[in-house]
Amino acid sequence: MNLKYNKPAAAAFKSLVITVAPMLALIIAAALSQLFPAAVFAAGAESGMLITDMASREVRLEKNAKRVLAVNSASRFIAYLGCAGALAGIENIDKNFINTRAYTIALRGLFEKLPAVGEGGAGKPLDLEKIISLNPDVIFEAFNDREAAELMQKKTGLKVVSLSYGDKSWYDESVFFASLNTAAKVMGRETRAAELISYVGSLNADLARRAAVNKIGRRARCYIGAVSFRGRQGIVSTDSMYTPFIKAGAENAVSEIGANSHIFLDREKLLVYDPEFIFIDAAGLSMVSEDYLKNRSYYQRLSAVKNKKVYLCLPSVFYYLNIETLYINSYFVGKIINPEAFSDIDPAAKAGEIFAKFCGADCYEAMNREYGAFSRLEFGETGVTLEKF
Repeated sequence: MNLKYNKPAAAAFKSLVITVAPMLALIIAAALSQLFPAAVFAAGAESGMLITDMASREVRLEKNAKRVLAVNSASRFIAYLGCAGALAGIENIDKNFINTRAYTIALRGLFEKLPAVGEGGAGKPLDLEKIISLNPDVIFEAFNDREAAELMQKKTGLKVVSLSYGDKSWYDESVFFASLNTAAKVMGRETRAAELISYVGSLNADLARRAAVNKIGRRARCYIGAVSFRGRQGIVSTDSMYTPFIKAGAENAVSEIGANSHIFLDREKLLVYDPEFIFIDAAGLSMVSEDYLKNRSYYQRLSAVKNKKVYLCLPSVFYYLNIETLYINSYFVGKIINPEAFSDIDPAAKAGEIFAKFCGADCYEAMNREYGAFSRLEFGETGVTLEKF
């Protein structure tokens, strides 16, 4: 047979192949997806979200989470992101101590209705059977314990994402921002995270501008006492990296001690440091009051007590850190130690604004009823009394 090459016909055939081939590939792929759906799911899983959490664990998610649990204080992050409606359950510490924190006050109606998945708190076990029965898309936890997170994921068969407030310090702003962004990516709340981070940036800029106005030519020497640590504590429980002192431009009297943020200070050391101003965390006020009645002479040796420069601020710690309170207390500290630079600040109004920005509601009045904050403390014959600032 004598075959001759027909150039026009070959070109037409090539054009037909180029046109039809992609269509055939789509048809075949669609048919295979019906016959072998598992294969398609596996391929899709590889193209889902890969989250690197704050414990440096890689967690792959198919899509944004719609139903979650937040344990080990992680419910605070969910509240900040404005997506608490996605919570399938909470710990009892968020149900039974509602008036102690702004985010639980703001979400009271929701939290009272949600089922409990454990007591909550350091060393308190979670109800893994209850967690499994609720079947969330993701479990958030904020103790930032890699081994514990891996064990929880293994025991429940559910995805676990670790968050964190800080590294060596109790609070590290950059770590908080990274945690907020991590949770936001899981929840599809990136815009809200960006808004809150921007707001914190505006607070930082405002505080830095005010702190730079210093008429006395030195930083006020301050001490924070009664900081909670695994429960209420007395005057020697302190924070060497107390964020409000840093933000307000104060000198922390115990900043030279150690790399850890929380410290149980030797009682005699406090007398040696003898700060000009003492701030008491309201959560531990009862402990300070009880101690004063037993050790009046000790307190009367402190210059801040003698000069009536002891003040009560809102609790920065209850089931780990109340981030919004750190910024609220920064303004209060500034108002006390540098009144001229903070002359236009009403601490209660500023607290209401910050609570609303973080938690979605002005929780100041409820917090004030619980703690009686923003007061001067009078150490008198009958005990410690509050004089409203």
